[in-house]
Amino acid sequence: MTITVTQTNSLDRVLPHPVTNPVVKPVLVGGFLEEEPLTTTIHDLLMRVEKNGRVFWVGAAVPFGTLDFTRAQVAFHPTVIQNGHVHAADADYPAFANGWRNHMQHHVAVLGGQLAGARRMPLLMPFTTMAALGDPAQNVFGSAPVDTLNALLTAVRNAFSPIPLGPVRATAVGVSSFSSGIDAMRLFIHAFASSGLLREVIDFDSPFLLSEKRKTLTHAPGAVSSCYSQVPADTSPPPAGYRFLPAPSFAHITSQPSPHMVIGRMMYYTAMITSQIT
Repeated sequence: MTITVTQTNSLDRVLPHPVTNPVVKPVLVGGFLEEEPLTTTIHDLLMRVEKNGRVFWVGAAVPFGTLDFTRAQVAFHPTVIQNGHVHAADADYPAFANGWRNHMQHHVAVLGGQLAGARRMPLLMPFTTMAALGDPAQNVFGSAPVDTLNALLTAVRNAFSPIPLGPVRATAVGVSSFSSGIDAMRLFIHAFASSGLLREVIDFDSPFLLSEKRKTLTHAPGAVSSCYSQVPADTSPPPAGYRFLPAPSFAHITSQPSPHMVIGRMMYYTAMITSQIT
């Protein structure tokens, strides 16, 4: 199988540049969560992947100074259709147009900037259509997942290399998702279950969804699982790694309108500080 990966972002985004994100401080203050601005420097890439006659799109953020591309974090955004509202249409995906570029692409810098505050490794964000959740042929990792991951990491590394270098072989991968992105993350876990690469699974508030009947951890073979949620676990005591954050503890956070959005957009920094991928 031939897998071709091409970096398509403009030079101003590929060159190192500062990004500022509001983040949740990694400690409770008097029983409340507090926020602070975090400014870091990243490279922001958009990778066009061609394989099996299809085009896929994957965002990438690389913290400035990253040297090791064999370890990576992979993050999945929420579904692009929610409560009947279309944030990005499947029909616009091949050209990465409209909602994909105008609404979805910004997630890369939001999470990538937070990763850069804690670790030096690439972040990959597979932009996922609704069709990709049901049809493996329309999912970037639906076939040859390890080869696809290695091709992506090699292309991301080579975007900064002045000379051609050999292929990257991933050695450890962490995966996370926010809200309804849990379904895409589960497909990723299934695809990589036998690879031995998965070290970490992080769920950002999928228990808040009514569709998630079980309020517990999402597991993967060989990986440490955690969950950040405003909903308590459905067992007592909760499983190790289940971090229950009651809604009142968010009272001092003003940068996002709800605890759900705070968990998904502002707590990645905390998760990366305590990440298993070092």
